Amino acid sequence: MPKVTFKNTGEEAEVEAGAKLMDVTRDKGWSIAYGCEDGMCGTCIISVVSGMENLNEVSDKEKDTLEAMGMDPSVHRLACQCKVNGDVVIEQ
Repeated sequence: MPKVTFKNTGEEAEVEAGAKLMDVTRDKGWSIAYGCEDGMCGTCIISVVSGMENLNEVSDKEKDTLEAMGMDPSVHRLACQCKVNGDVVIEQ
């Protein structure tokens, strides 16, 4: 099973492949805020410390939102748009 690590606290969660990162962070009570939950507002920007290759590809909408906020899509993601397919380490 893939493992998600929240670097801010060191907590970990094992998840089913394809799990939505937003659901994982909410279930664990990790301090990531969510707004629109549709990849448009940028409230849930996270940094991917490692394992970017284990998340689904960045959609055009997500890329546009990240770039509009001055974030690099090769380092940052919107947690509401991520699906976990392998081990990943994130931080807020």
